Parts: sequence; structure tokens; C-alpha cells
Amino acid sequence: ARCVKKRLQRHAEGTTKSVNSIDFLITGCEVSLWLAEQFASDLQQAFPALNVKALSSNKILGLFGQDIAVPTIGFPSSGKTWDFNDTVVIIVSHSGGTFAPLATSNLLQSSTNSIFVVASEWDTQIGKQLRGMKTSGQFESRIFSTDVGVRPAEPCSVSVAATQQLLTQIFMHVALVVLDN
Repeated sequence: ARCVKKRLQRHAEGTTKSVNSIDFLITGCEVSLWLAEQFASDLQQAFPALNVKALSSNKILGLFGQDIAVPTIGFPSSGKTWDFNDTVVIIVSHSGGTFAPLATSNLLQSSTNSIFVVASEWDTQIGKQLRGMKTSGQFESRIFSTDVGVRPAEPCSVSVAATQQLLTQIFMHVALVVLDN
């Protein structure tokens, strides 16, 4: 919520660094990406001043994670269209260890310190990576846990309902904090 307030303040002051600056990026893969897309849609409707994107972790890796970008044929995105500096990022990954979201977490750390994960539990690979990030005391935790526990895959089951509920709680908290100001 503090990160969103900061981004909105920049817009109000006209100090956004780039026209292509992404304010809020939600990423994941498989069913986690579907939930991320709905969350991004809700955020964009509630805060139209923000530039909110939901993007597959695989697309991010294809565009930014290699020496030669993999073209995203049929999609309005390329390596030159986005600026991730100081972007607020939420990675949605039930397991917290799926390859693309984990690699995206590592990749985006060079652009932003505002990276969070929504996962099944606190102790996941992405959580471990984010806990290792150097911070200036800005965040007590970067991990939002559904507390659903380990599952053999990311199936459409109780993990989806728990992730949707947690994203709804995050959305409500952000809205209350921002609207309170």
C-alpha cells in the first residue's frame, strides 16, 4: 500500500520517470497468471492513474532475461516498451518455486526493490530469495502466504480459492490505505 501511494504521489507531482514506466506489475504462470490478470484488472479500474500490467513470467524472461530478446509475436510488448524502474511487483506462484516466476524475481531485482510474492507458505524458493534482498527497513516482509501448504502441482483447487482470497485482501488493504489519504 505504501508503494502504491508513492507511485500515485509521483503521478500527482508529475515526476514519473518515463512515459513507459510500469507502476504495478503482477506476474505468474499457469493458473497463477489467470489470478494475477484479474487482480491487475481490479487495480487498474480502482486506480486509473496507475499503469498496471499483468504479464506472464515466461514473457518477461523472453524479453529481458536474455542477450537477444525473444519476440512476442501478436502481443503489444517488446523489450523497448516498458520501464521497470521502481515498479511495484507481485509474483503469484502457489509453489513459490516454479522456474519462470523464480527467475523473474531474480531478474527484476536489478530494477526495483518493491518485489513481493503471493505463495502457499512463507518458506518457498522465491520467499527465500526475497528475504535475502537488501532493504533499508522499508518492508518487514515481502511474502504474502495463503497458508494452504505444499501441493504436488498448481491445480485448480483450494489453492486457487486461497490465492484469490488473499489477493482480494491485498486489494482491499491497498484501497483503504490509499483512499484514507
